[in-house]
Amino acid sequence: MAKKTASPKKVAVLVEENVHDLEFWYPYHRLAEAGFTPVIMGPESGKKYTGKMGSVIEAAVSAADMDPKDTAGVVIPGGWAPDRLRTHKSIVDFVRNVYEAGGVVAAICHGGSVLVSAGIVKGERVTSYVSIKDDLVLAGAEWIDEAVVVSGRLVTSRTPADLAVFGKELVTSLSSKK
Repeated sequence: MAKKTASPKKVAVLVEENVHDLEFWYPYHRLAEAGFTPVIMGPESGKKYTGKMGSVIEAAVSAADMDPKDTAGVVIPGGWAPDRLRTHKSIVDFVRNVYEAGGVVAAICHGGSVLVSAGIVKGERVTSYVSIKDDLVLAGAEWIDEAVVVSGRLVTSRTPADLAVFGKELVTSLSSKK
């Protein structure tokens, strides 16, 4: 009898300079509490990044260090980090490849700008911080002003005030992924 392979439990949580500290740490700890393995991914492994509120977060891996096919999902926190993350082809490709491999992709606040760069929002329902609404709409998404929006394997949210429902939907989406 063949041994059944468990679905991947690793979830990349992206980091770059000026990440919103709460939008990074809340999903990170929520994932760990739910039995997933959150992995801190930045453009450079081993580099320390500073959040908007002063947290120093060291990237454990870069995009080259993780196989998107063995990754259950990826979380893109907001702050000013997404503006920087979307300039790194390896990060954008990783997000797209996780999505194409059937993984869950979650973004909060300005994190949706990375979804635009990855080209994965066309025809999807999403939400975000209001300042990137036009970017998402122009990329073909239907933007909805709700605390959290789940569209297939995309989980999006607006602001730190929505973190509780974002975390719940993130875990639910990852747990129901086959």
